[in-house]
Amino acid sequence: MILLLAAVLRFHVLAREARFHPDEALFATFARRAAVNGDWLLRGPLDKPPLSIYASALSMTLVGVTRLPDGVLTLDVYAGEFAARLPNALASLCLVALVYALARRLYGRGRTPLLAMLLLALSPYAVAFSATAFTDGLMLLCIVLALRLASARRWLWAGLWLALGFGCKQQALYYLPLLALAGWGSRAGQGGGWRSAVFDTMRLCLPAALGFALLLAWDAARAQPDGVWALAAAHNDPGRLLVRFDEIVPRLRAWAELSGWLAAYPLMTALLGVLAAAALAARGACFPRSRSARADLLLAAYLLGYLLLHVVVAFNIYDRYLLPALPLIVLLAARGLDWAWENTRGWLVAPQRAAGLIVGALLLAGAVEAASGRVPVGGDRGKHAGIDALAAYLSKQPVAAVIYDHWLGWELDYYLGAWSDKRRVYYPTPAALVAGALRLDERGARYFPVPRHQPAQPWLDALRAAGVDISVAYDDGRFVVYALNFPPLEGGV
Repeated sequence: MILLLAAVLRFHVLAREARFHPDEALFATFARRAAVNGDWLLRGPLDKPPLSIYASALSMTLVGVTRLPDGVLTLDVYAGEFAARLPNALASLCLVALVYALARRLYGRGRTPLLAMLLLALSPYAVAFSATAFTDGLMLLCIVLALRLASARRWLWAGLWLALGFGCKQQALYYLPLLALAGWGSRAGQGGGWRSAVFDTMRLCLPAALGFALLLAWDAARAQPDGVWALAAAHNDPGRLLVRFDEIVPRLRAWAELSGWLAAYPLMTALLGVLAAAALAARGACFPRSRSARADLLLAAYLLGYLLLHVVVAFNIYDRYLLPALPLIVLLAARGLDWAWENTRGWLVAPQRAAGLIVGALLLAGAVEAASGRVPVGGDRGKHAGIDALAAYLSKQPVAAVIYDHWLGWELDYYLGAWSDKRRVYYPTPAALVAGALRLDERGARYFPVPRHQPAQPWLDALRAAGVDISVAYDDGRFVVYALNFPPLEGGV
């Protein structure tokens, strides 16, 4: 029943009409080039490993790509949205079952595995990110499976799944110390000494190292000016390693606001955090005799380190950066709920059941809100609604029409379709646009699309100062397209 509920929520997100987030559009565009144009090396400015993009490309091939009368392959943009998001929706559903298996391994039979499964199934974070085209979904499934295998000391398989997770997104390596500690913790009291620990570490790292070598070979075969790893470093370079002291409190506040949606609503997330901390303190007295208590302390210590890393290191504050912590958080939250239930059993039966119903209703309400796109985490959340209509308007303009695109980038590239015949040009500043545009002798109108919330006036002022005639050609309240008619070049025909 929990899996069925999780499936209903995730497939509702998958079927909902929603445009791509800019990063989703980036990954979907690369996937479409593979599925439609056969570019399986994913040539271009890509900063992520290929496995998640390959999954989207295969999904497009199976459920989206069609053949035109002349035999050319094409992909409808809406079918492409569905196909690109389908692998992550399925991965999110599998993750619900996998968390149950991990909880069974760490804590045995009882309420905790089912509670963890239920919390993940109804987590607004998990629901909101389920049907997206980000590279995080498949990565998360791979690394949690690696953790499940490491907790059973199946080191080679754990290393293999860690390598596959890294092939989806580089952040999978954050789980490497957790895998090692989980495996070593599961063998506590069984002997073996430091030599066994070293041998286990080698078996864990060997598949990961081989996977990394294969990715290096793939990146070299692409023969791009800037490889995946160089672009990843450049795109995530904050200019410094550590944050300034005066940034710590604002960063803590920002992460706290985002983490409030890990379970239902912020107040519910805070309540589950308090219960998890109380259970951890109460059961900590059993350490190191109890295997479940060791697991609690290990997960809590790792989560604390993960949070501190993202507070003191100048990482970008993106909501999806909390996804690797989500499975571990629901495990500890489930332990807290189980502890609270156990310690109120027998003398508060009616209030206990009423509280359980209230908590369940709030969790379900939060999940429904997330499935309907009404929580502040997840994909684009309507910021680019209408970009498909904008792209359809621009597609109707004459062949080889020039589009000066400063703000819309990959989103517009995706929605213009697989076979756009327009020329999209980017200039970083108004002066650069004017200088470059005046060198092009074009008689027809050129187009300048602007999101309504962007400061277009400096650009328009610079164009008018250069003698460009500007008129509004399209305005739907969210996007404006200015038609630009340039004066002829001096000495031109």
